[in-house]
Amino acid sequence: MTRMLRNTVVLLLASAISFASSASAEPLKIRIGWNNALAHPQPLIDMLVKTQPELFHHYGKDYVVESSRFKGGSQEIQGIAAGDLDVIAFAPSAFDIAVTNAHLELRIVADVLQEGVKGYGASAFIVRTDSPIKKVEDLKGKRIAVNAIGSSEDAALRTMLHRHGVRVGQYTEIEANFGAMRAMIEDGKVDMVAMLANDRSLVESGRYRVLFTMPDAVGPEQTVLWAMRRDFIAAHRPVLVDFFEDHLRALRWLMNPANHATVVDMLEKLTKLPKARLEFAFTKKDLYRSPDGTPDITASQHEIDEMYDLKLLPKRIELRPDYVDLSLVREAAQRLANEKE
Repeated sequence: MTRMLRNTVVLLLASAISFASSASAEPLKIRIGWNNALAHPQPLIDMLVKTQPELFHHYGKDYVVESSRFKGGSQEIQGIAAGDLDVIAFAPSAFDIAVTNAHLELRIVADVLQEGVKGYGASAFIVRTDSPIKKVEDLKGKRIAVNAIGSSEDAALRTMLHRHGVRVGQYTEIEANFGAMRAMIEDGKVDMVAMLANDRSLVESGRYRVLFTMPDAVGPEQTVLWAMRRDFIAAHRPVLVDFFEDHLRALRWLMNPANHATVVDMLEKLTKLPKARLEFAFTKKDLYRSPDGTPDITASQHEIDEMYDLKLLPKRIELRPDYVDLSLVREAAQRLANEKE
């Protein structure tokens, strides 16, 4: 065998091995946590993967998603600390705790939900119309239901109570799924519950009234954000940009008024709730979601600062620049902008 022929054979073998290796490479599994089907879009996006596959240019090639439901963001911290999650959805105050207490190297990467955005709905804390609770100070000794300790609702509640002189230990906080709260306050098991923006029917019925809203407690708020480990981002940056490209395309599909009837149908299947209670979804009656996936870092920092000043957080972090990486969603959004040109 001549040297030239031998070199050609070696090159062909190397190419074949390289091709076989790349062909057999598994797509990256991205494990995502969520906790409320009426607020977090991830379970709907999981459904779109099957019903609208044309939205997902990279799914099954570069990545796949495994999403799991959690009670609240504080439970997701445990999941990512144990290596069982890659993307967690929680409040800025929970992000602070994850960094300072759990010592996790996390980065804020995207928006999920925002409160207090002009023209959009807002969550609230409600009491029975005939309740003796007339003002925040009346909550001393009362039982209050929130979805999870460490959630955005919990953060707003603690902030509002502390501001009005009601300290931790002077009330009872009970964790419950949002879906169970209606029955709990109906049966007198709790005195106040957190109401999502969609549940206006409770107030419209005349049986309940709003004591205060989330924006009343904390102002404009980054209610839920997405965060990832720094090392996970560094190891998989190109794939994560592909993921966010698909994610934003799907999110915009959900937000498109032309698809609203289909979205309501999907939510009915997902939640088993009547359509009348789901018409709010992805409209101006709902909470705000950034179509570019950009979170409100200023509002996030404000929440952390206020809760620290009220001694509701043990430590305070400065989010910018060390704990924020928006390069993934920005590159993904730019790709979508280029698609329209």
